[in-house]
Amino acid sequence: MPSQALLKFEGNLLVEVERLIQSHSDLNHDGRGRRGLGHITRSGVFMLCAAWELYVEELLSESVRHLTTRCSSPDELPLLVRKELANHVKLSKHELKPLELAGQGWEGVLTSHVDTTLSGLNTPKSHVLNPLFKKFVGLGEFSSCWTNPAKDVNDFVTARGDIAHRGRDTNYVTIGKLHDFRDMITRTVLDSDNGLADHLQSISPGNKSPWRRRAI
Repeated sequence: MPSQALLKFEGNLLVEVERLIQSHSDLNHDGRGRRGLGHITRSGVFMLCAAWELYVEELLSESVRHLTTRCSSPDELPLLVRKELANHVKLSKHELKPLELAGQGWEGVLTSHVDTTLSGLNTPKSHVLNPLFKKFVGLGEFSSCWTNPAKDVNDFVTARGDIAHRGRDTNYVTIGKLHDFRDMITRTVLDSDNGLADHLQSISPGNKSPWRRRAI
């Protein structure tokens, strides 16, 4: 079974994207002209980016929880993760924060820190995601897992931002372009899932994989 993040991606928002694509086909069955259906393709881009953003949030959170489950103490965490945890406690304004690390308390401190950080994520581009996966799971470069160039993923997220800020004044999104975006993001999700499975297995005590890789 793949990650829970992937299962949610496929069974939740991606389903809505597929329904929008089908709606476009139903309304433009003869394939001629635009027929004023830009609102459907723009909505598809918006929903697809929401699915991508939710996926990477869930993937990082799930990955950190796997680490906390497998590691019996913070000493077993990757060095970069230990440094992030220590720095978080050091910068806390709560003078008793270090006491929360006692026993297995460090698990709650780390997962809470991740959740708080992810709550501010709204631009899931490579230069935003790479540092997050580096400091929370010790992965050198998250986007290196992707088959598609990071620029293509970033341009897709930019297209979503243009739609959010300019609406119908943005360049027309063809149904073909929406298909391309869907295929690219779906492949990038699978690459990410497999890449994190390999990375977590390599750094976890006992070399236990967090989930099964899925053939592409």
